[in-house]
Amino acid sequence: MLSREHLLIVEEEFLIALDIQRVIESANARQTVFARNFKEVEKLGDRLADFNLAIVTPPRLGTNDEHIAERLVAAGAAIVVCSAARANLAGTSLDGSEVVYKPFSDDELLAACRRAIEKRDAR
Repeated sequence: MLSREHLLIVEEEFLIALDIQRVIESANARQTVFARNFKEVEKLGDRLADFNLAIVTPPRLGTNDEHIAERLVAAGAAIVVCSAARANLAGTSLDGSEVVYKPFSDDELLAACRRAIEKRDAR
């Protein structure tokens, strides 16, 4: 399912990031890059266009995180927001993104990725 995808995982918790990587690599993702937060994503600069799929934590409202998330969306990545709390994404660049809530099953994560990719491809 994900055999062509270059994946960005934005997750503060290392063990959760590894679990996401395990699930995605089992679906044959081509490459995975980790960032602990949006500040690390910002350091990727022009490489944002390299990612086909991003699984991210919700950006902190009122911070530069929103701008970086907007750049990621503009670069064309399919977006899945992964959160432990109900995230209010209305009015943000991630509004309309697929969302999975922790804890999630492998199938829930893969289904959200599939829907996000379908949305991206329909643009």
